[in-house]
Amino acid sequence: MRLLGKFHLLPVVRGFLAAVVFAATLSTFAADSATTYANWIQPWRERPVTSPALGGAGLKLIVSRVQGEADAAAVAAMTPVQRAQLAYRIKVAAAEVATNGNLRTYFISNTDARSSAARPLAAGDWALLDPLLQQLPDDRVQLPPAGERIVVQFLDGGQWRVRVYDGKNLPLEVKDMMALLARPYDKLF
Repeated sequence: MRLLGKFHLLPVVRGFLAAVVFAATLSTFAADSATTYANWIQPWRERPVTSPALGGAGLKLIVSRVQGEADAAAVAAMTPVQRAQLAYRIKVAAAEVATNGNLRTYFISNTDARSSAARPLAAGDWALLDPLLQQLPDDRVQLPPAGERIVVQFLDGGQWRVRVYDGKNLPLEVKDMMALLARPYDKLF
């Protein structure tokens, strides 16, 4: 992976991480799990539908791994200083797939940002992607435990559809999709 330019990416990274931390903080005040879920996924639903890193291509799919979060109850009990420290522990690794078949992976944290070069998906893998997306299980509008969440975003009618899974107990369909995106490597991130 190569280090990305700090000048144009760092504000985006900080903004995205701030939105994730803000959503986690907001969720502590939510009345029910559906509201907590809606607040948590909001930053994911507002992401751009194109990727400057992939030459401005439209996006088809983003798979992200979010690590270092704390459960809503733990965040609610934190002091403001502890919440600020939490922001430095959150890490996001992701893979973007463009509508032109190119894929890139990246990693962001409050102190680092790295990206791989774009690479094309093999034609056979590209053909398997839509059927895998159609088989993704519903997440039942419930957040899995904090610590390692896998977020799958795919475009449907120009809007992001978001599903959140427990990274420690992934459904087979999500594992298959991540394995497909990882090819020819052993793991996606």
